[in-house]
Amino acid sequence: MRKILRMPALLLLLLPAFMLTGCDDDQEVAMLLSGTWEGQVSTGFYQDRWGSYSSDYYTVWYFDGKLGARHGRGWEQNYLGGSRYRDYFDWYVMDGGNTVEIRYRDRSLPTRYIYHFYISDTHFHGEVENGDGSYSSFNLFRADYYGYDGYDHYYDWHYGSKPAGTLGDTFWKD
Repeated sequence: MRKILRMPALLLLLLPAFMLTGCDDDQEVAMLLSGTWEGQVSTGFYQDRWGSYSSDYYTVWYFDGKLGARHGRGWEQNYLGGSRYRDYFDWYVMDGGNTVEIRYRDRSLPTRYIYHFYISDTHFHGEVENGDGSYSSFNLFRADYYGYDGYDHYYDWHYGSKPAGTLGDTFWKD
């Protein structure tokens, strides 16, 4: 009889451990977001920076975050007219994993919000708010999963990310 009672008692003791180890939707999206993404972003996203519309821009986004966090630091590298530009940002996942906020360190650039997105281990696409109420689409693939070495064959450049945790100090909001 004691053995029969011990088993349910043991299960009741272990139940809180299983309940507390799960992550919320914000954390799940943040974990998927961490890494290097590359692909096309439509031109409206860059109108305020370069003032011209052309075809979609080739872009690399790097998101660095701590395990279990809903935020991190990163950079965006854009290729335009044979040149490349890099901007650094802080990012936050919010609204139950439905929104990603990007705050650029260069305060002259507007805060961007990524909405209506789909993210998986290998693909990230959706819409980003341009700072004026309009939206631009993006379609990115995880560079890390395809053995990509950071070489852009169109521009003959290598890009690289700093090791995780080396982007400097920041104050996080939770």
